[in-house]
Amino acid sequence: MRWPFCLLLSGIIWAQDADMFLGSEVYGLFERWDVRGKVDTFVPIETRPWGREEAYLLLLRTDTLRLHRLDRARYERILFLLSDSLPPRRWANTLPWLLPAGRDIFKAQTPWGALYIGALLHVGAGRDTTGLIYQNTRGVYIRAKLGRKVGLYADFLETQARPPFFISQRYQTYQTLWGETFVKPFGTNGFDYANTRGYLTYSPHPALRIKFGRDKGFWGMGFQSLVLNDYPPEYLYLHLRGRLGPWEYHSLFAQLIDFIPNKPDAWGDQPRKYLTLHQLIWRPARGISLGIFEGVMYNPWTPRGHRGVELSYFIPIIFYRTVEQMLGSPDNAMLGAFARANLLRRFQIYGQLAIDDYNFGKRREGRGWWGNKYAWQLGLKAFDIGLPTLDLQVELNAVRPYAYSHSIISAAWVHHGQFLAHPYGANLRDLTILLRYQPIPGLTLEGRLSEIHQGLNSSTTNWGSDIFISDVTHARDFGNRLLQGEPIKYRFIHGRLVYQMQRLPVYAEVEGFWRNGSWGWWSGLRWMIPHKVLRF
Repeated sequence: MRWPFCLLLSGIIWAQDADMFLGSEVYGLFERWDVRGKVDTFVPIETRPWGREEAYLLLLRTDTLRLHRLDRARYERILFLLSDSLPPRRWANTLPWLLPAGRDIFKAQTPWGALYIGALLHVGAGRDTTGLIYQNTRGVYIRAKLGRKVGLYADFLETQARPPFFISQRYQTYQTLWGETFVKPFGTNGFDYANTRGYLTYSPHPALRIKFGRDKGFWGMGFQSLVLNDYPPEYLYLHLRGRLGPWEYHSLFAQLIDFIPNKPDAWGDQPRKYLTLHQLIWRPARGISLGIFEGVMYNPWTPRGHRGVELSYFIPIIFYRTVEQMLGSPDNAMLGAFARANLLRRFQIYGQLAIDDYNFGKRREGRGWWGNKYAWQLGLKAFDIGLPTLDLQVELNAVRPYAYSHSIISAAWVHHGQFLAHPYGANLRDLTILLRYQPIPGLTLEGRLSEIHQGLNSSTTNWGSDIFISDVTHARDFGNRLLQGEPIKYRFIHGRLVYQMQRLPVYAEVEGFWRNGSWGWWSGLRWMIPHKVLRF
């Protein structure tokens, strides 16, 4: 069954449009249907985001007759969110006087292209142990298609918020707010900030898709990613993706921010740094994938002066580690592998390995060399366990001391003062258990338990947890072990109830959370904005 890969290829990549938001429930549903054997081609769950056209064509390859009635209800809602032209009698807007263009405020469709303009909204309020919490986000998006090769997207969001206590605590530590860039604090733990995304997609050939602009991605199959997470804010990047039969290849060239907290305006703009990543995925059969990845983080400044952008890293198919060594550069290279397999049409096992540095020769000199820096992930997903649409996920992550750090601080695996991989840095082990259930159409219940054990640095010793510190200051050469340093445990319990109306892109939700003895809850409404997954 390899040929469906090729048959789907031209239809997916040749038609261009904007990408779906990270955090959309669409990704989890397609993964569920993939494991349950309801989609008759591969589902590219290893990387996100996907194009809207891509997801829509995957819907067309889904066997709706074999879906459970609750999954069919989910299918109908996704079809409404993704389709731009639907039969009016079946999909008539429930509020035509409010949105005469359907899901969008305005739309114009012609044989050579289409334009869509719509609103973005996220409002809510609640309480935690520090008092009132709230969010007030308003925005607008523009989405366009030009022929079958070009897609455009842009949005703008303005927010005033008082986030939960654990997000405010991290701001006090790192002077950055989760997922945001320029933030203006006000009052007690209040923040005012704006955000914008915009990009162009282009497919000169059915086997190639090019994306350039400001956005972010998630590479991995788990709740966390150990190479590229959606925790930090957006960044400027060029992404090349090619598919040919069971093979898929990605190249990512990103410009990141080497964040300086409380930078005076007289210093100029925030300094830049650069990341190049590529990965190769092989799917020998539907439901099975194997992959390898490699990347380099580097700063345009060296002790000898301004180095600029390293053009050698712009070669889309090359071994970065070898190039980095040949250049004699002080860059931070990383490589790794990942795999997943669907079993018995009910289970999925997956894993990820990220190697920041490893020296086999040092094992002869002693155990626990500080420079053997790596992270690994193992996970299990189970679907329809006991009840239809009741799904379970269990994931274990471990990150060795000093992983993602570097001798040059600016080459650490971070962007704008926030972690690109695990959101707690390094020298940690975490276990996450998630449950998801849809008892009636449109209603989803979610629960999560996360327990993170970490060894923190002391006031005088670098035990490897803080990747914003140069690893030259490591505590000792040998005898290093996972969770060394001052032990701390974070336990996070999160529950969520969300309801999505069938003919409107609106989500009503209630959330509750508990973290190390502190609690909170909140309820709100979202219009076209996906859920922002709490990764703390």
